[in-house]
Amino acid sequence: MEKAPRTGSFAAGVLGAVILVYSLLESMLAPALPMIQQGVGASTAGVSWVFTGLLLSGAVCTPLIGRLGDIRDKKVVFLVVLGVVVAGVFLSAVATSIVVLAVGQVLQGAGLGLVPVGIGILRDTQSDGTARTGTGLVMGMSALGSAAGVLVSGPILTALPYTWLYWLPLIALVLLGLVAVPVLPATRPSGDGKVDWAGAALLSAGLFAVLIGLTQAPSWGWSSAKFLVLIAVGVVLLAVFTAVELRIDRPLVDLRTGGKPVAVVCLVAFAVGWATYAVYLALPTIVAAPPAVGYGLGETATTAGLLLLPLGVVGGLSAALTGRLEQLLGSKTLMVLSCVPVVASSAILFLARHDAVVLALAAGLAGLGVGIGLTQAINIVSSSVPAERLASAIGFVLIVRTIAGTLGAQVSGSVLASDVVPGTPLPTWSAFSSAFVIATVVGLLAVAAGLALPRRIAAAV
Repeated sequence: MEKAPRTGSFAAGVLGAVILVYSLLESMLAPALPMIQQGVGASTAGVSWVFTGLLLSGAVCTPLIGRLGDIRDKKVVFLVVLGVVVAGVFLSAVATSIVVLAVGQVLQGAGLGLVPVGIGILRDTQSDGTARTGTGLVMGMSALGSAAGVLVSGPILTALPYTWLYWLPLIALVLLGLVAVPVLPATRPSGDGKVDWAGAALLSAGLFAVLIGLTQAPSWGWSSAKFLVLIAVGVVLLAVFTAVELRIDRPLVDLRTGGKPVAVVCLVAFAVGWATYAVYLALPTIVAAPPAVGYGLGETATTAGLLLLPLGVVGGLSAALTGRLEQLLGSKTLMVLSCVPVVASSAILFLARHDAVVLALAAGLAGLGVGIGLTQAINIVSSSVPAERLASAIGFVLIVRTIAGTLGAQVSGSVLASDVVPGTPLPTWSAFSSAFVIATVVGLLAVAAGLALPRRIAAAV
């Protein structure tokens, strides 16, 4: 297909704006959970589906959406998925029961598949340089939206009912969808037109079991029978999925393509996901804790949002610059260097005296690692995987990051809950130190994995 560089900036801008609004939407909800719980008359366990339903749906839908993007016009797939998200946001906005809210959140989870399909549109229709810049923009907007949501939600909740956390993004997504229709270029289907539905069922069931187990582990206990059975079932299903995908001609996710570069990319995505969620979990707790416990700042949630903002801002800016940095440093060097800020972020939290400047620095370093690391990971996948498998391959990398984030958050949360200050529910500094050491080790493993990348990554054909 003929490339259209003159339209590339417009297409990338629309895609980036959609991803920004979607990321803002999903990250704005955490401060509003008590209001949402009261509004729909839900229990604490029930309202947890605001996030659990979204997470499960996204993990299950992303590889399927990516595969559909490979074998259909990616523009059509993107617009259909955007329509599903809009329907989900509308249901959540009007929900008066937890069932309707959960359905709305499940539909919104499909939006996680917008990223691989959107990047696929750029890769199929733009020159290599324009596509890499656009990829950086899309990933940067995702990082910025995720970090800024907590900060943006405060003023909205102060002035308006919590439902406006849905209505405002809904309006923006509808308008962006109308703009996307004429602006986004169509793509030619590059696959064979078939979907491995059996593989999709195996992957969905396996991910569902693993993620339910991980999200419920803190309440059930890591040694409980329910947790162990779910994880065992999930691992077996994923092992069967892997065996099936390696044997059939038209797999949902082609695990044979890409070789070592894609395997390394998945390890880096895992480390970035783990370390980032560890920062997300720890920083607000440190900010809100009273100074009397020995480490707290005694500040508000708004302050925590401000201190997390560098993660999004630095992540957004660094992602947009990744293409140029790759030209200067090379793929392997940049991939390895992107892991260093992730390690430094956790190490600083472990070693340094805690004040606002240190916390903001740690958040900024995490953002630097996320912005460059994930964008460069996708650039490497794009160079290693054939065009007819690109969207599904990117989707698989994002699933790895999602699982790692869930695992990192739950393990860190359990470590923090295992040692609390007497008479309070607050973790001791020793518990925080353990969580940061674990995140640092995970980051170091990513550095080691990056060193295993070949110096030259062959272009896929």
